[in-house]
Order: sequence, then C-alpha cells, then structure tokens
Amino acid sequence: MAVLKRFRRGTKNSKPLRPDADGVTYRPLEPLDDRVTGWRTVIEDDRQRTMYDRVAASVDREAYAALQERYRDEVEANDQFHFTKYLDLAPWFMIHSRLARLLDIDTRPACSILDIGAGGGQFLAIAQCYGHDVTAFDQSHPAVYGDLMKLFGIDRVEGGVRYGEPLPDGIGRYDLVVINGQIFDTRLDRTRWDLTEWASFLEYLCAEHINAPGNLFIGLNKSVGPTETEDYLWRLIEWGAAHGASVERNRATMDLKFDTPPTFDDVPHVPWLSLADDSTKAAQKAST
Repeated sequence: MAVLKRFRRGTKNSKPLRPDADGVTYRPLEPLDDRVTGWRTVIEDDRQRTMYDRVAASVDREAYAALQERYRDEVEANDQFHFTKYLDLAPWFMIHSRLARLLDIDTRPACSILDIGAGGGQFLAIAQCYGHDVTAFDQSHPAVYGDLMKLFGIDRVEGGVRYGEPLPDGIGRYDLVVINGQIFDTRLDRTRWDLTEWASFLEYLCAEHINAPGNLFIGLNKSVGPTETEDYLWRLIEWGAAHGASVERNRATMDLKFDTPPTFDDVPHVPWLSLADDSTKAAQKAST
C-alpha cells in the first residue's frame, strides 16, 4: 500500500506543491523568474494565468533586481510579513490577477481606474498591461509602495481617506474605483465605521469621483478594531446585493455597476463632508 501511495503522488494528475507549502509565503530576495514560475502553478484558470503571465513579463528585470538590493538589509532584518513582502511580486500578481479576471480587466474597453489603498500596485500593473489608464492612491509610507509604483510606471497620488474630508485635489473622476482590503475606515477611538458612515462616504465617492455610468468594487478587509476579532461589515455587502451588486459572500466583495450615482436613501446617514465637523467636535470634547 505504501508503494501504491507513492506512485499516486507522482502521477500526471497530481498537483504540484505550492511555493508556500513549507509555510513561507514571501521570499522577496529570490530571483523573480523563479518566483513567477513557482506561483504560476497555483493558477488553474486560463484567463487568470494569461493576465499573470502578461504582467510578469512586463517587469524590468534589471530595475527589479536593483530594488531587491536596495531593500536587502530591511528584508533580512524583519520577518516575512514586514512591508517588504510586497517586493515578492509573484504571489501578489497571482492574487490580483484573480481580481483582474473578476473585473474583466482583459476584455473591458479601455477605461480609467482608481485604486484606493493601492499598496504595492500589483493590481494596477495588471490593468495597465491591458491599456487602462490607472492611478494609485495611498499613503507615502512605507517607501516600498512608492518604489514599486516607479517600477511599474504608475501615477500615484499620496494621501489617504480622511474622515469627513474631500479626497485630495489630485483625485479626479474615474470609470472604475477599486477599494480592496481597506484600512482607512477607522474612527478616532480605533473602532471601525458602521454602515451609516460607509453610506456617507460611498455616496460622496460615487457622486464626485466616479463617472456615470460607472463601476465600484469593494473587497472588505477584516476589522483591526480594539479586540482584533471584529468581522467583515456584512451589512455593507448585503446592501450591495439588495441594490444589484454582484457579491461573493465567501470573500466579502461587492461589484456595483450603476447608470446614475447610487444613493443610500434606505440607510440613515448624513452627508460625508459634514462628518468632519462632528469628528472635530467629538475630539475637542474628549480633550477637555
């Protein structure tokens, strides 16, 4: 029986081991082509694999190797989950090529895309390979984000979503806005926004920064609130489903396409730009 089991593991139908089978997901100092080959075996969908291959081929190998050297000391001084993990492009290309397939990045007409909280820019790098006009919006730190944007040649607006405040002047209007794995939805007391605050922000975002007809994609991040055990904001996903969005409940995502900017009339909320005054008053009261 033991011999038979060994034989079965070696058959053509058996899946190759994942690159992270040993428990190490990120290896930012290893050769790019080795990592690309390893993570490619994980992708089973043909369209996703094609997008993965295209973005991987677009990376300037010499510039990437120079970036690895620039961050070598920082990588070696920290564990694999440090911000330098984003230098290991292959696993992120694998993850974001799935999102790109979900949003039909390879087949939709050329459009303008804003990624709020773009991180290392791997999703936008894929979209750019298919002729889309892409813009990243994220904080100036960590520095690796900006260096990766330069590697990919992606325009970047530095900053973040500020409670009750308009987005920076550099943010215009876009055909598709992506919010994937957000961490900006945090109040002063470190609790996370509820549906009313999301309603205020999204109503503002769709009216002021998304062309109509337009497309808004949200892939929620789990809470990092006081207990670090908070769940996804499922009420937002359910709102999206009730208003025609395509949702994946197992991944807490909603893909909302609209002809006119959506309103949250069924959710009690106040205009986004009025929340800053309320936040300031609360902070002043807490300090007295």
